[in-house]
Amino acid sequence: MNLIQKLSRIYKNYTLSITLGFVLVVMFLLALQGFDVVDEGWYMTFYQQFFNHPESVEYNFAFYLTGIVGGLWYELFPTRGILSFRILAMLCIVSTFVVSFKILSKHISKYAAILGLLMVLFVNDFGYLAFYYNHLSSLLAVLTIFFLLRGINENHMYLILIAGCITAINVFSRLPNITLFAFGLVIPLQLLLTKSKSVKYCFKQLFVYGFGAVVGFCFMYFVLVTFGHIDIMSNAILGILDKGQNSGSNHNLSRLLSVYFKDYGLVIKAFLKIVIAFVILLPTQRLLFRYTFSKFIWYIFGVILFVLVFRVNAIYSLYALSFLGCFSLVLMQKVKLNYKVLSLLALIMMMFLPLGSDGGIHNVGYVCIWLSFPLFLYMMEENFNWEHKNISFKKLGLPKVIPLLIIGFFILKAYKISKEAYFDIGNRFYKTYTINNDLAKGVYTTKERAKVFNELLPALQDYIKKDDYLLAYDKIPMVNFLTETRPYMYNSWVWVYDGVMFQKQLDRAEDEIGVLPIVVQQKFETIVAFSEPVLDYMSEEKEENYKYNKGRVIAMNDFLERNNYEIVWSNTHFNIYKPKGAN
Repeated sequence: MNLIQKLSRIYKNYTLSITLGFVLVVMFLLALQGFDVVDEGWYMTFYQQFFNHPESVEYNFAFYLTGIVGGLWYELFPTRGILSFRILAMLCIVSTFVVSFKILSKHISKYAAILGLLMVLFVNDFGYLAFYYNHLSSLLAVLTIFFLLRGINENHMYLILIAGCITAINVFSRLPNITLFAFGLVIPLQLLLTKSKSVKYCFKQLFVYGFGAVVGFCFMYFVLVTFGHIDIMSNAILGILDKGQNSGSNHNLSRLLSVYFKDYGLVIKAFLKIVIAFVILLPTQRLLFRYTFSKFIWYIFGVILFVLVFRVNAIYSLYALSFLGCFSLVLMQKVKLNYKVLSLLALIMMMFLPLGSDGGIHNVGYVCIWLSFPLFLYMMEENFNWEHKNISFKKLGLPKVIPLLIIGFFILKAYKISKEAYFDIGNRFYKTYTINNDLAKGVYTTKERAKVFNELLPALQDYIKKDDYLLAYDKIPMVNFLTETRPYMYNSWVWVYDGVMFQKQLDRAEDEIGVLPIVVQQKFETIVAFSEPVLDYMSEEKEENYKYNKGRVIAMNDFLERNNYEIVWSNTHFNIYKPKGAN
């Protein structure tokens, strides 16, 4: 037996273990680079203050369960900082990978499952970011499917009860996850898919699932009472409801629905691009496969074509293919019931998990297709026939095109991930500089980005210490985390407040907190990439856009003026303010 055969046999026997080893190594290397001062700073400040000063991160209590997990991790590793939360994300993502594989491997080949899961894992151009609510939401969602699917297929009521319980608990990792109770719809839908299930049988399963949900909600209420977080949680929910009613809010209900439906327009557009690629490749395949050289040209051309298809927002393309796979498995009559139920559950996860996100599928989609995209590959692999028609995927030539799609995807992702980390654009080969802060140890970024914060952090040490209040305006929550300070406005990322909510929370903080905070105000943009300094950053005369809200700026300027703040330190990127006469 030659070396290749030996390696092939080893991989066949240890497929999941070897794949996970590869995944862990790659993810850890990615975790060492990138310095995001926005999203990651927001999450990690929440975890840092969750058990210490929970009222200071009240806004984040909409992600309460995520706060518990992150807060406990911070208490276990209080000095490990950013890198530790990227490792926590890595563990959460790998756990989701494993549970998804366990579900899929009972229905499809392990190679289709592994390949599909790897594509989902690397769909983001930036790799991944520190642990946050979407990681936990997807893990709990696939766990729900794991127990619900087994409970339905094997009629084990206690497994269905566990599924209901996990669904309820998942609501507390991210409040919009309440829509995932749609998983329960697969129980009555069995009646439409097969004649072997009775109404009484389905009603019993539905009742047990609902009872499990009650148990889950009671458990989380007990946790809230135990930690004394009921009032904070109530304020967080009321604040979000209040914010959702404001027309200028990016979490206004009409805006969220608009983003949601607009995303499906982009999914359809991506699907049409894929269809065009197939229309180009399938006829030329038959024409060129007569000659060895022309066959090689066809392969190269096909890979390049799919690189172009996936070049912009690949998540929409994977979403389109996932829909195709799941809908086909549900509608094909010869597909077994357990496959149909799994496909329905995967569809529900795709359709409902993105609800409530201001970025929709673009932001959340990658955690929604853990099961659905591998099912598309399975559909291609199985070469199903359409009912009553002598047409199959094999006759159309699709099996020869799919490998080109996969190769094109991985080539593009390898290139793009090498060019950026999350909100830290730039070649990874140049990310070799560190932030001079203990909580940023082990994380490398560009020289320019490191310089910006290495000037600010020492200057702040002259005015604040651990547990002081700090108002970081307006897209720099990482400053709170690195300085271990309490957010003044119940939220470290005050940009997420629209103008009305910003004014309310600022007035509330002045009334409830007995001291005025030190203020650090940025003078450049930090979302996605660091911009050059913006001379009119605090101008009240600019036109509103996604990053700029006039009401927010007016409220902030008024706060500084009426409380007699003065600039005590300044450079091209930041101002530090302190009330006149304060010690």
